Amino acid sequence: MRPIEHVLGYARLGYAVLPLAPGSKRPHGGLVPHGLKEASREEAALEAWWRSCPEAGVGLLAPEGVLVLDVDQGEVWEALRQAFPALEAAPRQRTPKGGVHLFLRLPQEVKLSASVRALEGVDLRGMGRAYVVAAPTRLKDGRGYAWEVPLVRPEELPPVPEGLLLRLIPPPPPPPKEVGVGSSPRRLRALLEAYADRVARTPEGQRHNTLIRYAVAAGGLLPHGLDPREAEEALVAAAMQAGLPEGEARAAVRWGLEVGATRPLDLGDSNAGGTLLKNPFLPSWTAKTFWSGGAPKTPKSPGHLGAPAPFRSRGVLLNPGPSSSQKPDLGVWEHGSKEKPRLHFPKPRLGGRRRR
Repeated sequence: MRPIEHVLGYARLGYAVLPLAPGSKRPHGGLVPHGLKEASREEAALEAWWRSCPEAGVGLLAPEGVLVLDVDQGEVWEALRQAFPALEAAPRQRTPKGGVHLFLRLPQEVKLSASVRALEGVDLRGMGRAYVVAAPTRLKDGRGYAWEVPLVRPEELPPVPEGLLLRLIPPPPPPPKEVGVGSSPRRLRALLEAYADRVARTPEGQRHNTLIRYAVAAGGLLPHGLDPREAEEALVAAAMQAGLPEGEARAAVRWGLEVGATRPLDLGDSNAGGTLLKNPFLPSWTAKTFWSGGAPKTPKSPGHLGAPAPFRSRGVLLNPGPSSSQKPDLGVWEHGSKEKPRLHFPKPRLGGRRRR
């Protein structure tokens, strides 16, 4: 197959292409003097470039939403494959050094920086910002690139495994020391305000990733009693203050809160009136259920207190035993004679049992 046929095939799948200097990984300065900015899917432009330089290499620019893992060594790829078996199904090509390029689909809410190197031996490419060299390119020493699993259209790519995605996102920061320790309602609000303040002051270019990071951190407060709607609105407002559009900010915040809710933050509350534990009586429940307006129907159990299951199955600050003085902190079901049961939210009260 001639190089131009490979090139046109990439473009028809939905990937922009740019010509590389023969035997090199650099853009062809004579054909694309502005480099990556001139990557194209236009067949007329591609045919003109390769007619002018048939021996040009191929640079492949994946669109936004497509992550390419540039794994530089075979042993790193083997370790990744063992840790995340789902990667076996991802389109990949073998590089001259024995590494691989893996093509994966990002969640719509998540944007990563191509400049971040979160995993040793792995660079982040694609996402409309960083190209990779692709077959049938050959370097000066004769080594080349070859597909082991064929490339497919961006929407057909497998998603990034969640465990891997969380390793690529900066970890949530530790709780600020200036707001003390424990999980009292006052401290939970102070932590949320501190996170929102950092989001609001984020400079352009770092806003989305910073928002994701602090949304995951705030999600880690939900099992301690932080109200999810309060967390969402505070972080969305801060992101908009930093300059992000509301739609992008809200989607990122909800994704981060849902992920963080499954990973409670350690607040160092050794004197708390309850214990952070998993409720064995309730099924798995995620924040997504909360925002969709539903909650699973479950039997009452110790620590349940008649409240719906939100955030209790993943871990919540529960008192050692139920008390008649306790009230549901996340809403109660109201039953009418003619209407379907609905979830009613009184004024939020955070935390576990009130101290007297």
